[in-house]
Amino acid sequence: MCQDPLVVESVTQQHASAPSRADGRRETIRQAAVDQFMQRGFRATSMANIAEAAGVSRPALYQYFSDKEDIFAAAFAKVFEERVAAAEAGMASANSHFGALDTMLQRFEGDLWELTYSSPHHDELLEAKSGVVMEAVQAELNRLWVIVEDYLASIVPGNAKARVALRADWLDMLTWSPRGLKLDEPDLATYRRRLTALARSIASEINQELG
Repeated sequence: MCQDPLVVESVTQQHASAPSRADGRRETIRQAAVDQFMQRGFRATSMANIAEAAGVSRPALYQYFSDKEDIFAAAFAKVFEERVAAAEAGMASANSHFGALDTMLQRFEGDLWELTYSSPHHDELLEAKSGVVMEAVQAELNRLWVIVEDYLASIVPGNAKARVALRADWLDMLTWSPRGLKLDEPDLATYRRRLTALARSIASEINQELG
């Protein structure tokens, strides 16, 4: 039996648009959740708060997320994804090694600290993040450091032991130093200056290596 091609096309379009609507709703919920967690903290934020902020009912909320921890993980994983994309774009558009490294650190580490530090509940959010979100964001963290590793290999190429070791040291510093730079919970301006100093130090070593 031959089907009307217009009917077939209409049904196909309906099926294709359904995931897009679902993705859009999930994105709305995730953004609303970030705002609520920042304003209220993790413990004080309820599913009802998130549902109201997202403009959905609580039953509808459970169609997309299983519980508050699930939303928290998904929301901040999205934040990390956006920061990695911004860091990658910044590195690609920079016109110097220092500019590339500083932009990467500012768009990722600096902007994440700004988001967290701006909340009166930042201590609670950092504590909750360490237990709930890290698994969700690990893929994005891994992606960022692969991007940085590839960048270092492109500007200081070579498989000689000395160069491989140098690149590994720089990557190690870029990966771990920001954690130490915020141990005393500096204000945002201080933390950003520290990140810039880190970028300048590594860029200087790169320039020395390249002669």
